[in-house]
Amino acid sequence: MLLLPLILLQLLPLPPRQQLLLVLRLLLLLLLLLLLLLLLPLVLLSLQVLLLLPLLLLLLLLLLLNTTTTATTNTTTINTTTTTITTTTTTTTTTTSTTLPPSPPPPTTTTTATTSTDTTTTTITTNTTTTFTTTNIEGEYDSLNQHYLDKAGGSSSSKTSVVPGTFQEEAGSRAAPVTSFSLDEDDDIVDMAGGSSTSKAGVVPGSFKEEAGLRFSLDEDDDIVDMDAVHADFTQDCRLPEVPPPPEDFSAEDLQLREVLSEFYLRHRAENLANINYIVVKYRGRNVANLWAQLTIKYGLPATEGVDLLSRTLYQSAPFEYVSDEKAALLTEALAELQQSSTDLRREDRPELFRRVILRGAQDGSDGLLRMLSFRGIPDDRSLRCQVWKVLLGYLPMKRHDEWSAIQGEKRALYASYKDEVLAVGEDNQVTLRAGADSSESQDLLQGIRNDVERTRKDFEYFRRPATKASLLALLFVYARLNPGVRYVQGMNEVAAIILYVMSVDPECAEADAFWCFTEMMVEIKEGFMQALDHTGEGVYGIAEGVTQKLRSFDSELARHLQQSELSLFVFVLRWCTVLFAQDATLPDILRLWDSFIADPCRFEFVIHVCLAVLLGRRDDLLETEKQFTLAEIIQSAPRNADFERLLRRANAICAFERRGEHLPVFPPKRLQVVEDLSEWAAAVAQEVGLEVSRNFQEKIAPVVLERAGQAQAAASEKAKALNAWLEETAPARQEAIDQAQSQISSLWDTVKSKLDCS
Repeated sequence: MLLLPLILLQLLPLPPRQQLLLVLRLLLLLLLLLLLLLLLPLVLLSLQVLLLLPLLLLLLLLLLLNTTTTATTNTTTINTTTTTITTTTTTTTTTTSTTLPPSPPPPTTTTTATTSTDTTTTTITTNTTTTFTTTNIEGEYDSLNQHYLDKAGGSSSSKTSVVPGTFQEEAGSRAAPVTSFSLDEDDDIVDMAGGSSTSKAGVVPGSFKEEAGLRFSLDEDDDIVDMDAVHADFTQDCRLPEVPPPPEDFSAEDLQLREVLSEFYLRHRAENLANINYIVVKYRGRNVANLWAQLTIKYGLPATEGVDLLSRTLYQSAPFEYVSDEKAALLTEALAELQQSSTDLRREDRPELFRRVILRGAQDGSDGLLRMLSFRGIPDDRSLRCQVWKVLLGYLPMKRHDEWSAIQGEKRALYASYKDEVLAVGEDNQVTLRAGADSSESQDLLQGIRNDVERTRKDFEYFRRPATKASLLALLFVYARLNPGVRYVQGMNEVAAIILYVMSVDPECAEADAFWCFTEMMVEIKEGFMQALDHTGEGVYGIAEGVTQKLRSFDSELARHLQQSELSLFVFVLRWCTVLFAQDATLPDILRLWDSFIADPCRFEFVIHVCLAVLLGRRDDLLETEKQFTLAEIIQSAPRNADFERLLRRANAICAFERRGEHLPVFPPKRLQVVEDLSEWAAAVAQEVGLEVSRNFQEKIAPVVLERAGQAQAAASEKAKALNAWLEETAPARQEAIDQAQSQISSLWDTVKSKLDCS
């Protein structure tokens, strides 16, 4: 191939400068071809990556289409029912005329219309008020087809089928007042014309007044079309449905749900306002979480908006924190019975209600009702909170109510014996080790606990007292000696301090009672303090992963933002969950939170819901910045700076969504999470493939390419030098050849010219 330039030079007698340019261009072309051959493996690998990415994108597109199809199917289900339309007229002198084609027999007062494939137009003329009654064959709800409802209400909707029944008209009779409803798949209620009296649900129905000459047409698919263009006197009311007044028996929680629903339907579906009382009755209590879950999915709202709506309408009187519907129903019934039997109890006298619940639990041997009330907050009665915590933590079993005094006396004496074996407390509240227990390990343990106790809640006067510090130090040291598998870990001092404060209602026994309550609580939360469980699903990493997963479900945008900012939630969750927010809130707020934590039927799972509520409460601030340090500051200060009541309502709403029932679909829907997980997986795979390609190129292909490129450059340089030497050596011979060629051409031209002149 290198001889090609030489051959061309022999065939093409060019000037030396052009010959040199030609040779250099040919060598450059050959060098480019060589580089292309060397880079061919890299090009093939890149083509494989480009083929992989469209496949991943196609998979994502198919999943999105599947999700959209499912959502559309869920919101467009057509419910076809058999409908009977009865028209009753009441007049002093009834005059009814029915216009029919000329050939049939004389009209009668009863007409049965059967739908056929042919289009039939019937004109009904009457001077009385007509009431339409729709009856579902299953007998549960009065319903009509959605399209018929929209036509009757003066609005347009998608075209659906109506199965007609019979049309009867009787003179001289009065119809019973009725109300008609239609329920969509998600139990959204659409108003139909009804009678003038109030239904059992507290809904004040409207009435359908038929003007003279009103004309309907049944076309082939049984859609009912109002022929307002045929009669000029037909008027259609296009105003928004009026919101009926609330029934007198609506509670404050019912009225709050009614108000929020009114705002919601004004934005999304105003025709449902006429049936708002019925919706409240249907979904009041524990079912309100189901209502907002369905509406959030149907109208395509973000899950965070669903949480906000539920937090404003959650029924505190309903046991939403229980997963079991049966257990929740039993507790609701038990509380209603207790309230009915306590006619002398004022509504605001909650401490007395708690005491009666404790007595009832002692009779039944169950703490379920006490747990339900405590989850909503124990009254600010120190003696009552102390007693309730003892019961809920298992220090005083409800089934042994008659033995409570004996149990407390026995356990207090037992703690005193444990303490006297290893510690001595002087009159100045100085805690020291006893002889025989003063090993170097024990001394280090005692000193480490003392250092933490000195830093515990210095902002509160109770914890600055020497007696309080001595009690806290002693109970923590005794616990560490009795539980060598757990020992003492920094942070336990914060947990024990809160319990000691609650038990301090009885100063002489507060230390012993706090020790046993702390021991019972550590049985539930010790996984967060055990280093051996850190990297398992039960340790702090598992708890942090649980919070992260919940955040991805309820607010994927915020979760993705934190991930892209490379900010891990582990540090914050470790602080919040291990000490139960004891370092991140004021003491009154901590006590209120711990009421719910201790009473949680799912045993401290509510802590995760509070963590998620804290993050959602500051989502706008977090999304505004990408600076990692600023994000960390916002999250760290979030619990203490939050509106505590709103934070608690938001956490309760998340809890209600998570525990809606044993057989109900998860909210937010898992299919949305699957698509997001798949997209993240595809991005990770693409990034991994890109890194692998880059690594392979740098490790394997790049050195070879560089080596061969160097070799090619050296060979080209050598050939260029040889070419230049050859050109210099052959220059005289080539010049002589050129001169000879020019002389021969000149002589040839002279010969040709002379012959032309002779001729």
